[in-house]
Amino acid sequence: MDWGAFEKAWHDSGCRILSDLAAACPGERLYGAAFRLFYMDDVKILPPALAANTESSVHEDYGYSTRFVPPEWRWDVLDAASDAMSPWYRRLTEEYLAPATTEPEQGAAMNALEAAHDTAVANACKAMTTTARRGDIHGSFPPGFVVVILEGQRGDEEEAGLIRKSVDPQMLPTAPKLAEYLRQLEET
Repeated sequence: MDWGAFEKAWHDSGCRILSDLAAACPGERLYGAAFRLFYMDDVKILPPALAANTESSVHEDYGYSTRFVPPEWRWDVLDAASDAMSPWYRRLTEEYLAPATTEPEQGAAMNALEAAHDTAVANACKAMTTTARRGDIHGSFPPGFVVVILEGQRGDEEEAGLIRKSVDPQMLPTAPKLAEYLRQLEET
């Protein structure tokens, strides 16, 4: 797999989709996007969902906030992103998972693919955040706009690791609400 080309494909399709979304919703303030719902079994890997949310769609009640809970976001799944990346995921399945026939081979293939995929998506997040902050996705994005992995299915410790992996350490202080959320995850 050409992981550099894979990351660029996620970057380009994600930026285009977020730009289209912002253009279709003038007056809305998108504060971030997230990759979620990573799925892989010993037979196939599917594209994760790309989600996005606006400030007006964040709900806060009794100390609970939906700010970093993509299943409760306005756009919890942007189908166009998954559709655009489907050919890449078929190729990942063919290259990593299809050749593995025994249980040990399948386990090793899944572990290798998960690690490489997490890194590639994290790199795409960083690149998309940089592009957004330069104003090259859409002019309405705030200075603290961030793209992050909020997988939500791996437990607090691994979730915190994925956030750290997907957000450049220099960018994290410029997204103080995400930094606070990360701190809370790491304290639990």
